[in-house]
Amino acid sequence: MDDKRNEGRKQWSQSHPEVAATRSMKRRMVSHDYQKRAIYLITLAVKERRPTLGTLCGPDDSHPQPWVSLSPLGEKVKTEWLGIPYYYPHIRMLALTVMPDHLHGILFVTQPLPVHLGKVINGFKTGCNKAARELGLSVPVWETGYTDGVLKGEGQLDRWTDYLNDNPRRLWVKRERKDFFTVSHCLSIAGHTVSAMGNHQLLQHPSILQVYCSRRMSKEEIAREGDRLLAQGAVLVSPAISPGEKDIIDRAYETGVPVILISNNGFDVMAKPGGKLFDACAAGKVLLVSPFEHRNNYQPLTAECCREMNALARAIATKR
Repeated sequence: MDDKRNEGRKQWSQSHPEVAATRSMKRRMVSHDYQKRAIYLITLAVKERRPTLGTLCGPDDSHPQPWVSLSPLGEKVKTEWLGIPYYYPHIRMLALTVMPDHLHGILFVTQPLPVHLGKVINGFKTGCNKAARELGLSVPVWETGYTDGVLKGEGQLDRWTDYLNDNPRRLWVKRERKDFFTVSHCLSIAGHTVSAMGNHQLLQHPSILQVYCSRRMSKEEIAREGDRLLAQGAVLVSPAISPGEKDIIDRAYETGVPVILISNNGFDVMAKPGGKLFDACAAGKVLLVSPFEHRNNYQPLTAECCREMNALARAIATKR
């Protein structure tokens, strides 16, 4: 049962970039062959998160959306990334976003690589370090390691591309609404010690309802329960574990109903939600809460973990 639950949660995470975006992970897929044909989302962070690659610029007459003006180093980094196929013609670059302190790139390994993908990324880093030295800047440019995602689900490439293109806007919104995007640690909520990010005022709402749906419920029963909960004018709280809970919480995001979402992983200082969860957070419609410490590696959703998250949701709903 746990295996099915974990697989279902992985699939939901793939269709919700905001879930993965709340985690800062440098991880490899143990069972994956990093020389074979595949599409990857690569993320690299600048050393100590120094904003040396560019400057975020707000909307203006010529740019209706926030954008990043690249520094000389940022331009060199862009050139190095787009030049990877010169050394490895097996790779095609699909998308790139250079932010002030990190980089997101989508690349397509069109045929088996002669080396591990990590060797390719290390070569790129070496080129960036050389460029930094030529500019009289300190090295290394990048933090150790990198984060990767391997394309698996239908429509995932479009979601990745949208996520990259929306990065400058999200950073601008995050800076404008620091109160909703600052992680708080060691908070006491309903007798639980948690970390949290979002609108803390949702905890003071006079009506907070727990979303809890058995896996035995039919689609019709889930729809009726969703209609009932969404019509209450209440804040909904849930870890969104079962398919029914996920469906109702998704409907809440879409209709602007405020949500307290319980996470099975804590938040590091760089954590931020993405996608529609990001926009709901910016609007003050979401509070993310976790009773767990932040962990860089993927954590299976065990029965014990589910019980703890549901207990926290219940305690918040009953204010006990």
